[in-house]
Amino acid sequence: MSNPATKRTARPRPLALAYIRVSTVEQAESGASLDAQRAILTAEAERRGWDVELVPEEGRSAKSITGRPRLVEALGRLDAGEADVLLAVRLDRVSRSVADFAGLLDRAARRGWGLVLLDPSIDTANPAGRFTANVLASAAQYERELIGVRTREGMAQRKADGWAPTTKKPQGRPAGRPRGVTAETVARIEADRAAGLSFAKIAEALTAEGVPTSQGGRRWYPGSVRDALVAKSAPVAG
Repeated sequence: MSNPATKRTARPRPLALAYIRVSTVEQAESGASLDAQRAILTAEAERRGWDVELVPEEGRSAKSITGRPRLVEALGRLDAGEADVLLAVRLDRVSRSVADFAGLLDRAARRGWGLVLLDPSIDTANPAGRFTANVLASAAQYERELIGVRTREGMAQRKADGWAPTTKKPQGRPAGRPRGVTAETVARIEADRAAGLSFAKIAEALTAEGVPTSQGGRRWYPGSVRDALVAKSAPVAG
């Protein structure tokens, strides 16, 4: 297997993958069009002396990285050493999830490629860019810790109100409950909701803590959190 670092050093000039994205709503917004992003990023790559390859993605939300096939493909190429830099005009073109963005920063550092955003100004090749990136990553950690605090407070309040998790082995599995979502996890979700957390915040916390999903994965979504609560109310299978 070829070494990604060898591929990078073999190129006469760095290759930037310029990721440009618009959602359906943004098609008509000033400054958000693909043409506007294309012009800005091409000019920036030329200014830096980079070769550039455009990676357009139309009609896709930045809610998650996994829902954008062109970005997933670009990240795979960067990991493999086929390109050197992921370039975008703004942070919201790449991610609107702080947790996702922190993951991207860690991935870039581990795989040896650069991340350059024009707004806010982030370039992981220089100390100022790394400082800004670390601030954002710290914000993500702080948010996760706040979620944990609110969760514990919610559990404490529920216990004070007389609720306690059962230790009895369930007789059968509630019909419709996703396989693999334990009673403890459902109780945790209930406590989080009682503490006022949204489904999205609960999903972020479960993902960050590595709690298994119904399929045994580690990535939760607001819909899967909601499904776990809905399934709880289903009758026990006879």
